[in-house]
Amino acid sequence: MSEAYLFPTKEWAEKFCDKLNENEKYRDSAKKWEGSILFVASSLPEHIMEKYNGKDKVAFLLDLWHGQCRGSTWYEEIDENIGDYVLDASYENWIKITEGKLDPVKAMITKKMKVKKGSIATIMRFTLAAINMVKTAQQVPTIR
Repeated sequence: MSEAYLFPTKEWAEKFCDKLNENEKYRDSAKKWEGSILFVASSLPEHIMEKYNGKDKVAFLLDLWHGQCRGSTWYEEIDENIGDYVLDASYENWIKITEGKLDPVKAMITKKMKVKKGSIATIMRFTLAAINMVKTAQQVPTIR
């Protein structure tokens, strides 16, 4: 059995970056994408907050460029000026998105995921890349 990663953690983000680089469909659909994304997970459950000294919000940045993930950075202290785009959702909504139970575009439209920085119009032009990103997240062995 392969190793599983607690969501959200630095290790999970690193594995997600690796999986994006292995995914040809993501690479093709995001080949014109330029920009890093800060993924903010808020309203963390108690068992996750304990891991981060009571913090109820953590984040990771993916450096995304022309279909490649050039690296990930983990943040327990969040500066929303980091990254070209900032996407913020509750832990529960991120779980639903990564499990394919909540469409990321629908999540943005219904404000279940907030675009706090960056152009939503640009993001909407890359709907297929977003879908392929979610499908890739589903490939990361995840502990909730």
